[in-house]
Amino acid sequence: MTTATTEREAPVAVPAIKWRVGERQVPRSRHDLAPRGLATKETHPLALATAVSTLEQTDLIDTQAAVVTFAASGLGDSFSKRSSIGGTSPGLVVLQDGDVDPLGVLGSSGGVKLVGAEAGHSKMTSSDVVEARRSGEKGAAMHDTVKYKWKEHTDRLLAKYADHTFKIKASMLEVSDLENDISFAPKSDYQKAEDPTETSVIKKTRTRLEQLERDPSNNGPSAEQDEQTIEISQSQYVAKVKEMQKRLIASWEQNHKVEALRITIKCVKLLADTDTSPQLYPCVFVLVSEVLDTFGKLVFDRIHTRASEDESGQPLPEPLGEHFLSTDVNIQASETCRNWFYKTACIRELLPRIYIEVALLGCYRFLCDGEYPQIVARLSNMIKGVGEPMVALYARLYLALTSSEPLGTSSPAEQTLVVSSSLFDYFYAFNWFRRNKLEHWLLTHNMEYGEYLALHSPAVEWLVKCAAPGATQDTFDALVVHYQEYSDSSMVLKHLCECFGARFYASTPTEMLELIRTASPSLVSKCHLYSLVAVQLSSVPAMAENEPGGKLQFLNDSWSSITSQEDITQYMECAAAYLKLIVAHFSVRNVLAMKHREALILLKDVVRHLNAATPEELTAKTYNLLGALIENVVFGAKQYYEFFSKLIPSTPFLALMGMFKRESSVDVAKKVLRAFVGGSMKKSSSQSVGPEAAVAHTLLVVCCRVHDALDSLSTGSERGEAIRDISAFITRLGYVSDTASERAQDEEQEALLMLYTDCRRAFYKLEPIKMLLSTMVLRLAMHVHKRIGGGIASVIGGKKRVHARRNFIQSCLAFAHITIPSIEAPLEKLQLMASAANVALVTNCIPQMDALVKAVIVLLADLDPSAIQSVDGADDSDSMTFHTSSRAVAVGLFGAVGSNTRGSSVDRVVQVIAQLMSVLVYAPSLNDEDAFYFVTALRKAVLERMTWVPPSSSSVSRRLEAAVARVRVLLMFVQLYMLWGQRSLPGRLDGVDSNDVLYGGDDAFYNEVQSRFSSTIEEVAREIESLGESNDNTESAASGRVVATQVELMLDFVNLVVPVLEYGESRLTTANSFKAEEIASGRRSGSRRRKKPRSGAALVRKCMVYSHEKVQSLRQITAREAPSTQVQMAKWVCRYFDSTRACVAEFMQDMAKRPAGFRLDASCQQAVQALAEALDSLAL
Repeated sequence: MTTATTEREAPVAVPAIKWRVGERQVPRSRHDLAPRGLATKETHPLALATAVSTLEQTDLIDTQAAVVTFAASGLGDSFSKRSSIGGTSPGLVVLQDGDVDPLGVLGSSGGVKLVGAEAGHSKMTSSDVVEARRSGEKGAAMHDTVKYKWKEHTDRLLAKYADHTFKIKASMLEVSDLENDISFAPKSDYQKAEDPTETSVIKKTRTRLEQLERDPSNNGPSAEQDEQTIEISQSQYVAKVKEMQKRLIASWEQNHKVEALRITIKCVKLLADTDTSPQLYPCVFVLVSEVLDTFGKLVFDRIHTRASEDESGQPLPEPLGEHFLSTDVNIQASETCRNWFYKTACIRELLPRIYIEVALLGCYRFLCDGEYPQIVARLSNMIKGVGEPMVALYARLYLALTSSEPLGTSSPAEQTLVVSSSLFDYFYAFNWFRRNKLEHWLLTHNMEYGEYLALHSPAVEWLVKCAAPGATQDTFDALVVHYQEYSDSSMVLKHLCECFGARFYASTPTEMLELIRTASPSLVSKCHLYSLVAVQLSSVPAMAENEPGGKLQFLNDSWSSITSQEDITQYMECAAAYLKLIVAHFSVRNVLAMKHREALILLKDVVRHLNAATPEELTAKTYNLLGALIENVVFGAKQYYEFFSKLIPSTPFLALMGMFKRESSVDVAKKVLRAFVGGSMKKSSSQSVGPEAAVAHTLLVVCCRVHDALDSLSTGSERGEAIRDISAFITRLGYVSDTASERAQDEEQEALLMLYTDCRRAFYKLEPIKMLLSTMVLRLAMHVHKRIGGGIASVIGGKKRVHARRNFIQSCLAFAHITIPSIEAPLEKLQLMASAANVALVTNCIPQMDALVKAVIVLLADLDPSAIQSVDGADDSDSMTFHTSSRAVAVGLFGAVGSNTRGSSVDRVVQVIAQLMSVLVYAPSLNDEDAFYFVTALRKAVLERMTWVPPSSSSVSRRLEAAVARVRVLLMFVQLYMLWGQRSLPGRLDGVDSNDVLYGGDDAFYNEVQSRFSSTIEEVAREIESLGESNDNTESAASGRVVATQVELMLDFVNLVVPVLEYGESRLTTANSFKAEEIASGRRSGSRRRKKPRSGAALVRKCMVYSHEKVQSLRQITAREAPSTQVQMAKWVCRYFDSTRACVAEFMQDMAKRPAGFRLDASCQQAVQALAEALDSLAL
């Protein structure tokens, strides 16, 4: 490995270029770069270091003489002059401006300078270095460097060799053998004089005897017998290296710096052995590189510490910052740094000298600025002296990884240029080794050529990754040219295509086909290269169009080679990749039927190959690749609905799905389903149109596979995923295009209803799907109703079409009436049934409405809200939260005071009752004998038969919640009677004759309304007053909540009555149909004589007086005990009372200003006046 490589001439770019002939000039290789000499004032600190760095195996004493002979060097002259002038020991020498690499080649070699106008790189100034470093190191801290990514990859590389055994020499990992491992030049005479004489003689004699014993020329034991190999596992090998690393750190902490350096050198020597266990060389490199990184960090931290101290070793007031320049470093740190590089230059063997200097690469920051390209280039040239290609390759890799931190972040173009030069050298060196020595090496080590290339592959891959960040088109072209001329290996081509990406060859993809065809066989097959290039091209935004050499020619030429592949696994790999390419660049090529021709042709060819394959050939990997192909189809389906509609229902695709086994089939079905429900398909509208027959049938089959895979052992997450995906499928297909013709819309509606019917039969295991289907059917019925136009007369299509659509709506309602009762959740069943009744009323399907309303009332009568768990898991504790922000103004929702804001089951029941009550307002009474049939039945169901709270419950909050719910329901009845007492309802439903039409002018009907209204008012008053009576013995905090609840309910009643007060007063004096209301005082009168009816204004006055008294009592309660929640509650109630009082007063003033339209008698006018005066006196 220390044999220099054969000299060669620089490759001439003009006649040898086969890649892009005549288009670009290719940069020259690094060996063509001209050197740069030092200036006159630049006295190099290691003037004679050339003799050390260029000799590969020299005599120990000669090297010692070359190092210590100061008289022959400029440095010696400098020291001599200073010594003679000052009469003291030689002082420290500070490098002048312009000094570069302290270990650069001197004399005729000079410092290496990066030249070449075609590369376009210029030297950076110091200020540029500062800015680049500050921005670059910040990125390095964010773990963006290639070296950090490499460290993440090392675990996988070690795991690859976890089951292998290491064959090593017995003495290679012995830490105690460090004393006999002489890696430096011998000590000088003055150094020997400092050691004890006996120890020096003993060590010298013992070392010489051991060397004589190991000499093969002696008759003693041979080297092979003396250095026997042993086998150890990877864990043992890692433990040995870690032990040496710990010994390194311990020696450093004990201030044994030279011993630490010796340990590092011994670890590096492990990389020089490629004969013992060459198969494990990448693993050894990973372990040794960690030791080198540790050593380099220790040295850097040591120098940084010296830079933050003064001459006496005391810390400076301002330590050296993170973004420093060499001018900020004191002379002690500079000399310490320079001394470490002196020690590195004195290492006898080339490989340890290179690795250790690379490990110390970051320390050059203490000596120079902006010279990293020259330093790295010199080290790259030094690696040319390593003759073993694999050893040199990994040395280049370590140089590239280490230089990626200081150079790759600040000057990626320079990093790319240096690493490209290293790749050029590797191509040439390996080409020579392959022609001259590789065959013998493989025979000696009993290894195949592909196995040998597998050892090179990690290093080549990461070298190319180091070169890729700052690469240009010229860089890529130059690498391809050198690859064609010297390497031509499919392994190298794979890494070039993968790491650089397709942006460098997307414009001429057919040229890559020629490189693949001419690549020499290795561990990477040509099919893998075809698939890799296809995957890379699919990631670029655009490819060359269909001109010669464009994407269509690339597809045809490459597929002609792929389809003849006999290995079904390799064929499937290419098929999956090329389908991804087709999805990316061929899906929208045309707008006619030829749009997806390429994808369909490929699927047919895949089916043909799979049908021709034997069962033994269809391995698990083949099915995995088939799954990848399906995923690529799914990827296209996510983007384009047309792609989905053409390929998913196609016969080849369905045939491919049928080839999977049960478990795999379910996974594929989920992927296809999620492609449809989760993709943002590019279409004219964001919602898909109604169920096209083929697509709907295919997706239904897919959903059935997902559904049928569920059983009693399925987890909750699996059922949840299935419900989510199937629900999304039903929702996505649940729309009808408004732009289609009338006939097409009718057909889509019928197909959609049939789809819902099939889904109800297929997805019987999932109750949420039944709920969704019921909702979607009701939505479909409303959509058809809108198309009718709200009435028969407005439909232009004719009576026959209108009749057909009404029949369709009735079919939808029948679907809902059959499906909803099968739902087990009682509250969801109630809500859906009430919604169905509402749809039936709006669509003028009165018989269906009648049946649905009766069903809802029966469900309410049998419902036990106390046995139903609340939506959010509310418990039965006495705690009650007061939230003013959640108060609902609409009747049917709980107010803030005394309500459970977590959405209890009682709250949901009240909402269902409110929804049903809104239906009864406009629903015509079908029973001629009893116009109040539904109202009476509902009242008995919810107020008499329903158990709002268990009798045994002792929870104050539950009992208060149930009482509030009853009052809310009574207020709904009050509102219903108020609406029915008017001459006409506010608004009408087309085609529906409500009770205002059926019973208009019927005094008996209005008298019954008045009677029910009055009785309901009395019942509301009793319920509100009973809240206080039932909670007299409760604690003060609960008592305050009860009072607040009474005030809120009474004020809600006032807000409900006041808007119709103006209308009610006028009718009291005219038709006498809206008779006076009164609030019962808790006792019933035994007199048979009817009391004089009281006007609505008197009713409002009494309610406001009652509320005022309760507010005053609430303020007294909170004054005695004032926790934060009680104070907040009292403030909110006071604000609510003030706002209601102001609203009523303003309404009465507006009413008084419009007397012309009303005929109020004296008593009513007196009541209005009394109300106005009372409001003024009720201010808080």
